[in-house]
Amino acid sequence: MKKTLTINISGSIFHIDEDAFEKLQAYLRTINAHYGSSEEGREIIADIEARISEIFQEKLSTKDQVVNVDMIEETISIMGKPEEIFAIDEDSIEDESNQESDTKDTNGKKKRRLFRDPDHRVLGGVASGLAAYFGIDVVVIRLLFALFFFLGYGFSFLLYVILWIAVPKAVTTTQKLEMKGKKVNISNIEETIKDEYKEVKESFENIRDKSGPQVRDGFDSVIDFLGTALRLILKVFIILLGIGFVFAGFVTLISFIGSMIFVNSFFGPFSDFHFPGTVLPHMFLDGSSITLFTIGVIVVIGIPLLLLIFAGLKLLFNFKTNNKIIGFSALALWILGIILLVSLSFSQIKGYMQSSTRYSENIELQATQTDTLYLKTTDNIDFDWHDGHIGLDNIKIIVKDDKEIIIGEPTLDIEKSNTGKFEIKLKKKSRGRSNEQASENAENIEYKWTQTDSVITFNQYFSLPASSKWRNQKLHITVKVPEGKVIYLDKSMKKIIHDIDNISNTWDYDMLDEMWIMQKEGLSKLEK
Repeated sequence: MKKTLTINISGSIFHIDEDAFEKLQAYLRTINAHYGSSEEGREIIADIEARISEIFQEKLSTKDQVVNVDMIEETISIMGKPEEIFAIDEDSIEDESNQESDTKDTNGKKKRRLFRDPDHRVLGGVASGLAAYFGIDVVVIRLLFALFFFLGYGFSFLLYVILWIAVPKAVTTTQKLEMKGKKVNISNIEETIKDEYKEVKESFENIRDKSGPQVRDGFDSVIDFLGTALRLILKVFIILLGIGFVFAGFVTLISFIGSMIFVNSFFGPFSDFHFPGTVLPHMFLDGSSITLFTIGVIVVIGIPLLLLIFAGLKLLFNFKTNNKIIGFSALALWILGIILLVSLSFSQIKGYMQSSTRYSENIELQATQTDTLYLKTTDNIDFDWHDGHIGLDNIKIIVKDDKEIIIGEPTLDIEKSNTGKFEIKLKKKSRGRSNEQASENAENIEYKWTQTDSVITFNQYFSLPASSKWRNQKLHITVKVPEGKVIYLDKSMKKIIHDIDNISNTWDYDMLDEMWIMQKEGLSKLEK
C-alpha cells in the first residue's frame, strides 16, 4: 500500500499518494528556482499554485479521493513542462515574439468566459470585458454603448449598470486568461503577471490628476459591493431552494411509500382517498397487470422525487457530478414507466368497450292498509368497521380484514303506474369486454329492499360479489305510483333520490318529509 499525505495548495487541502507528492514537489521546486524570490516571481508562483489547485478540484469527484501520479502528469501537461518552457532563450523570445504570439493564438485558445476587465476600464470594465470575450477592439463596444444611449433613450446605460452588477470582475490571473480565451499555463501566467507589473509601473509614472481615479475607484467599489450583495442574496436563495427541494421530495417520497402500505398516508385527511395504495389496482386490473401497474406507478412517481432530492442536495452542497449515465438511465427508466402505464391503460380500456342493461320485471308490491306508501332508506354499510375506503363517482371501495368490497349508490325516481298498483322496477347497467360479460357484470349487482305493510325500506348501497372488478356498474330504482295514491319521502331518502319529476318543479331535497299524490298531470304536493 502507498503512503498517503495531506498537502495544502493555495489554501485547499488535498490527499496525495507518496509517488505523486514527490513528482509534484520536484515540479514546484523547479518553478520556484526559476522565478526566484522577487515580488513578481512570488506572484507568478502563487498564481501557478492556484491554477494547480483548481485543476485538482476539477479532477477529484469527492474530497476523499487521492491525487495520484497520473493526475500530476496530466496537470503538468496542462501547465507546461519546465524544461520546455525555461529552456527557451530569452533573446530568441524577443526576436520571435510575433511568431510566438501567433502560435499561442492558434494552439493556446480555450473557451472564453465573460468577466469585467479591471485593467483597461474607464468605469466598470464592462466594455473592455465584452471586447476581450468577443475578441474585438474595445473602442467598437464603447461606440455601440454610446450610440444606443442616444438612440435607445438611455437603455444602454441601464444595460451597462446591470452588466456591471451581474458580471464578476476578473481578479485572479486565471480569470484574466479565461476572459481572453487563453490556456491557464505557466507561460501565459508569467506573461500576464509581467504585463500587469509593466502597466502598474507606467500608470504610476503617468498619473498627474489623482481626483479622477479616486472617484472612479470609489464608484467601482460601490457597484462591486452591490454585485457582492446580490450574489450573497442569490446564494441564500439557492440554499433555501435546496432545503425546500430536499424537504418536499423526502416528505412526498415517504408519504408515497406509506400510502402503498398504510391507510390515509399519501392523499391526506382532506380527500376521499382513505385506503392502502395497493387496493386500487385490484379493483380495475386483471392478473399480472396489477404487478406491472404497481411497478409503473413506483417508477413514474418515485424517480422524479429522488431527482428532486438529488437536485436539492446538489444546491445545498454544490458538489459536481460528471457521471451522466445515472441521469440518462433514470430518464430512460422513467420513460419506460410512462410507456408501461399507457400500454396498460389501453389494454384495460377493452374491459369497458361494451355496455349492457338488465331490467327486472315490474315487482308488484303487497297490498297495503292505506293508499299511502312510505319510502325510507337504511344504511346497510357501517363505515365504522372498515379499515379504509376510496370514493369514485358514487362508488366506494372499502377494506376490511384485508378484503376489498365494492359498493355503489343507487338512484331512485318515481313514475306513474299504469296497472293501478304500486310497483318497483330495477335497472342494472354495466360494461365489459364483450356484451355477454357486460350483461353478467350487470346481473351480479347485489341489492336488497324490504316491505313492511306500507313501509318500503331501501338499502343505501348496492354491492358487488367478492373479487369483482369495477366496470362502471349502476343501479336505478323506479317506484311506480297509481293515480290517486300518495307517497311519502322520508328524510333518509336524500341519499338516493334522483331528479324526480313533479308538477311544481320542486327540487329533490325539498320533496323530503312531505306527502305527494300522483295526479293525471304528475306528482303534486298533498296539502296538509
